[in-house]
Amino acid sequence: MFHKMDQTLSNDNYITYDQMNIIIAFQKLWLNIASWMRTYIKALIYDTKNLKSVANYLINIPREFYNTFSIFYGTEAAQRLMDILTEFIKTAMSVVESMKYGDKVLTNSKIIKWYKTADELASLLARINIYWDEKHWKYLLYQYIKLKIDEVSAVINENYDEEIVTYNMIEDVIFLIASYMARGIISSSITQDSINNTTNNSIL
Repeated sequence: MFHKMDQTLSNDNYITYDQMNIIIAFQKLWLNIASWMRTYIKALIYDTKNLKSVANYLINIPREFYNTFSIFYGTEAAQRLMDILTEFIKTAMSVVESMKYGDKVLTNSKIIKWYKTADELASLLARINIYWDEKHWKYLLYQYIKLKIDEVSAVINENYDEEIVTYNMIEDVIFLIASYMARGIISSSITQDSINNTTNNSIL
């Protein structure tokens, strides 16, 4: 089966097997963050026995980003991504904790920090890849943050129907984020291949 995509990603308007693997890889990585964050929210609010294990797993997800990202952009950029993403997740976890205990002042300060970390992540990605726009990254990450806050509120207030609807919306945003990251990498790779082919032809 072939999968259609923008002409910027492939000359024949179809993505390759390798390109599809890139898309799937980043969808899995970003979905891991969203789904395990959901598990953490419930574990913390309901004080379940798996809280520590869930928290440890969630904090280590950026390492998987490092392993994949370093293939395309090297270890230095991958390390910087991992550091900011780790802070992004830790801050999210602190937001959940402050919301659980009803500390509005602390919650607001943590949310502000969460958005600032999103800004750092957007800025980093825009510098790494010309196909990633900083404003668009902020737009996507801000949507994710807002929905996660709504999700926490729904769980705390035991509004389970709203929590389900909100998480479905989070998944939609997560797939947009993952696809945007994958498309940027694919577009960059195509551009680089084109440059390499032009250079090789000039040499010949």
